[in-house]
Amino acid sequence: MKNLIKSTRTFLALTLLSSVTIGLNSCNDDILELTPLDRISETAVFTDEVFLTNYVNGNYRGIRQQFNPDAGGYEGLTDIATFQDQTIQYGSSAVSYREGNLSPDVVENFTRVIDNNGSTHLWKNSYEYIRRINVFFENTEGSTELNEDRLRVLTGESAFQRAYIYFELLRHFGGVPLLTTSVALEESESTPVTRSTYDQVAQFVLDELDRSAQLLAGEDMQTGRASQGAALALKARLLMYMASPLNNPSNDISKWQAAEAAHEAVFALGYSLHPDHEAIQRKPIKTDEVIFGREYTIQNGTESVAFGIAWGYNYDFWPAGFDAQQKQVPTQRFVNMHQMTNGEYPYLDENFTLNPASGHDPQDPFVNRDPRFYFNILYPDAPVNLVDGGRSTQRTYEYWEDANPNIPNENPTEVDPINGQVLYDFGRDSRSYWVEGRTPFHWNVQTGYIFNKLLDFDGPRADTQYEYNNVSTFIRLAEMYLNYAEIQIALGNEDGARTYINMVRSRPSVNMPPITASGAELVKVYRNERAVELALEDHRFWDLLRWKAGPGNIDINPVNGLKSVTKDWSDGGKLSFEYGPIVEQREPWPGDYYYLLPIPRDEINRTGIEQNPGYQ
Repeated sequence: MKNLIKSTRTFLALTLLSSVTIGLNSCNDDILELTPLDRISETAVFTDEVFLTNYVNGNYRGIRQQFNPDAGGYEGLTDIATFQDQTIQYGSSAVSYREGNLSPDVVENFTRVIDNNGSTHLWKNSYEYIRRINVFFENTEGSTELNEDRLRVLTGESAFQRAYIYFELLRHFGGVPLLTTSVALEESESTPVTRSTYDQVAQFVLDELDRSAQLLAGEDMQTGRASQGAALALKARLLMYMASPLNNPSNDISKWQAAEAAHEAVFALGYSLHPDHEAIQRKPIKTDEVIFGREYTIQNGTESVAFGIAWGYNYDFWPAGFDAQQKQVPTQRFVNMHQMTNGEYPYLDENFTLNPASGHDPQDPFVNRDPRFYFNILYPDAPVNLVDGGRSTQRTYEYWEDANPNIPNENPTEVDPINGQVLYDFGRDSRSYWVEGRTPFHWNVQTGYIFNKLLDFDGPRADTQYEYNNVSTFIRLAEMYLNYAEIQIALGNEDGARTYINMVRSRPSVNMPPITASGAELVKVYRNERAVELALEDHRFWDLLRWKAGPGNIDINPVNGLKSVTKDWSDGGKLSFEYGPIVEQREPWPGDYYYLLPIPRDEINRTGIEQNPGYQ
């Protein structure tokens, strides 16, 4: 018990120190003028409103989007994205997952997170924050020393935080130990730790979210904080997960009906779709649509990996010719999910059978596409307006090789109009540019495309002291509408499903034709729409798992992209495209056990809890 008290005091101090830079709007700078943080007593923390607010602020670190494994992102393991060769080279756990060999010994790296400037993993990090939140509840229940309304709000926030963290554990591992006291997993000597079932943990999360929503009802919560809407929206999402095939093998219709009612409760709060789909990912957070999100600030810039936002996107996903890395890139399948403006898909199948109704030209492939295509993807010759003075303020994404190469690989007629730099016959984002070593550091593009959605070209590639415009959207109304469409499909109401899909498609800045599909085609269109609208918002990997759709998607093979792109300088710089398989190959889906991750071996050894089936 002495060690427990000592460690509790340690993490109290660390939490308060780190919460100063959490970047939430309500952090109070006065904390720096109060009692030195290394001499704060537990009594002071839980009886002083400023200290307690910052304690709760610090616990928001436990909520993050899972932009892993190995800094590539879970979506790099799905059908819409793939990792760079170099990401795979330095990320053995990603290789293990792709080969069907993820094990309890490597899952720690697979779920690696950065917190308080140190590397840890999801299981351990989650239970550390659960413990901190449990300490809050133990020390504030029945308190008469704090303002009643302020304590109510902080309690509502803490209930949401704990629920969100358990939600993440639930979708990673299934049933997990359900702890509601400050005793850590490894310190529970008198009572052996056991795993609660999926349904038990899910019900606890639902109850916590109901409590949070009740406590926060009517509160005008500041950006980045829990709210009544956030609690009800996470509840709605979880209920849809509970109704999905992975967790509802008998297809119990009552589970879909519960999810339906929960989403309708969110709709009743008055959120609306923002008219501009691009503005949603930029400051300030568009609170008409974004139910729970975070803005980038300089204060949390150094914690961008921990927060899953900010300059880390630029650092990992800028084009190669900008001296960047592109740790994961879009697949051709994702490109092909974006319809033409007439509402037709460009191809009829994975074999590039042209859809004659689409009007698509494979040699002029980037015209007349769904407006979200231009936001989601950088394609060869796409314009880039770069404000940073590194190379130019205006250029294009130069992914091409020279159709008629000349030594020394320079085109004397092409000069950068801004800084006078001679352009190479091959593009600065091409494989040749990388091979020739023209830049000090960047990684080779595999598919020919770049994810554009989360990039901020209005500043330097990676500078923790620059105020980027990035935001991270955890929950927004468009997701709720698409969830509701899925629920209506499950309930046999295809008209209702089409209505809610078309509401997302009819956003003024998108304005795509309404869908009319039915049956199996409606399911396909819905899932494509979800991939296009919610790309890089930490959904696709989990969607494929809860649908039990690993085969043909997570193990997509071949992974197609642009096999070659050439620019003919003698013909005005005309580009020619060849499509087909790229280098990456994925092993067949290993079986149903792979729909849950293994629990780290060290945690099994430490606590004696049961491992997930299928893992040794």
